[in-house]
Amino acid sequence: MIKKRQLVYGISSFVIFLIASVYITFPLVFHLGSLATGLGDELVIAWIQNWVIHSLTTNPFSLFEANIYYPYHNSLAFSDLFLTSSILSLIPLKIIGEPIVTVNFTLISSLVMLGFFTYLLIYYLTKDFCISVLGGMLIIFSPAVLDKVVHLQILSIQWVPLSILFFIIFIRTQKTRYLILSLIVFLLQTYNSFLPGYFIAFSLFIISLYSWFYDKKKTKKLITKNNILFIVLSFILLIPIVIPYYSVSNEFAYKRDIRDAIHFAIQPEDLLYPGSSTRLKDYLYFLPFNKFSQNGEFKPGYLGFVLSLLCIIALYYFIKNFKKNGFYIRSFITISLLGFILSLGPVLHLGRQTIHKPFLIVLPYTLFYYILPGFQGFRNSSRWEMLFIFGIVVVATLILHNLFKRYSFKRKVIIYLLLFLGIIAEFSFPMHFEEIIQRKDFPLVYSWLTTTPGDTKIIELPIYNWNMWPGTQNELLRQYYSTLHFRKMVNGYTGFSPPPWQNLVVNISKDFPSDDITKLLKQINIDYIVIHKKEYDILSIDDWAKDKNGIDIVNVLYKNKSIRLIKKFGDDYVFNIN
Repeated sequence: MIKKRQLVYGISSFVIFLIASVYITFPLVFHLGSLATGLGDELVIAWIQNWVIHSLTTNPFSLFEANIYYPYHNSLAFSDLFLTSSILSLIPLKIIGEPIVTVNFTLISSLVMLGFFTYLLIYYLTKDFCISVLGGMLIIFSPAVLDKVVHLQILSIQWVPLSILFFIIFIRTQKTRYLILSLIVFLLQTYNSFLPGYFIAFSLFIISLYSWFYDKKKTKKLITKNNILFIVLSFILLIPIVIPYYSVSNEFAYKRDIRDAIHFAIQPEDLLYPGSSTRLKDYLYFLPFNKFSQNGEFKPGYLGFVLSLLCIIALYYFIKNFKKNGFYIRSFITISLLGFILSLGPVLHLGRQTIHKPFLIVLPYTLFYYILPGFQGFRNSSRWEMLFIFGIVVVATLILHNLFKRYSFKRKVIIYLLLFLGIIAEFSFPMHFEEIIQRKDFPLVYSWLTTTPGDTKIIELPIYNWNMWPGTQNELLRQYYSTLHFRKMVNGYTGFSPPPWQNLVVNISKDFPSDDITKLLKQINIDYIVIHKKEYDILSIDDWAKDKNGIDIVNVLYKNKSIRLIKKFGDDYVFNIN
């Protein structure tokens, strides 16, 4: 009877989170191939996921040898991998056929699973259906979480609560199969993006410490050869995806400057700075500390009214009953506190300025930056707020569950209705979407490229560096268009671009179509130069492109005996390098 009721609860909660996620993203579910939350990072993620699917279904061993930034290697390792979400998106992509489908499916499915897996964790700890659904709803409707819809690598942390759930069951039951499940889920999360993998590793470590302090005898029984072997094996299985990232870092002697982490850090007052997903944003913008920032930037860290209120209540009762707090409340309050402290970055900010007087206040992030592998590859320290939100939601629901034991059924129903109504009503419906070009409407030159040999190498000109806005938007679109042909291309746009490549872009922008640049392209075995005449016409008004309008570029190439025009599609010219 109990198992049947739990099954009914589980199915019901999944349906609730499915409906909630469709509502949050409406009408996206009916336009998976024609809308996007934007035309920036969404295009990059779509390219990544489409490349991963293409590589896995054609040549899995070339996974990291993506088609951009030729002639450099491991170009997929210039950004997050998105391996797990790509595989989950394969069927929707095959059915609908538009590259953006992978991004939209990942967005909706991540919200569903994040809410549902959070429900499973809280339900396991409380056996309370309503409080568990509340926990999942608090997370997926939180404005700070919904602000991450553009950055799916951090929104897709649904595996974090599931891995923790299996680990807690492992500690309770001492059955190794649950440890294995926890580690498998850890791998699924880390294969998608490294940072949420750290969320799991840190959380499991904290839970293990508390388990040791609460019951050393029982915890010692968990330290067996088999359990250690499985933990070691899980890290060994990360090596194939770690090596390419290490190789890139080593090749270019590159690491994220710690100043990036300082720049992108959350400030305490950002917990009251809203994104666009809350109806209260206009009121919160008028708070004094939301009117000025030292660097002109604000981080939307506002949790939502209901969650903020529950956080205050939870912290009050946690402090009030400090000695009575149990194992799970202490574990998750520590997890949330760690997430919050790390989200503050390497040094403390207050009043929208870095604290310098009487001295610089250095935070734990700085220590992790210098001693933990992988930390020097992270740029945005504010993303640790996601771990804080997850942890504090669990704490708030556990404390609320304890408080509700004193209340009558009628009183609990009224409170639940008010909480759920407050969560949903605050959401600023609908979310903003942009229309995205369909495959059938891609410029004809990209359809033609599908007819060329698979090892064809191209460069599209003019070419843009990451800081050459608005021209960089053209690189984003070209990369998105390349999902049609996946030919090697010098062009590219991701979270990292090789410094030598950036220098190459500058030289080409300055000197093309000189003979020296033509010889250089020939030396790196470029087969085709694709000239976008209209773009050169636009750039001709800029100093760095002066006297280089589109027709002048084309005429110079006509006269070059080592180059031959072979195709013309409107204002797009394709030249072959002999």
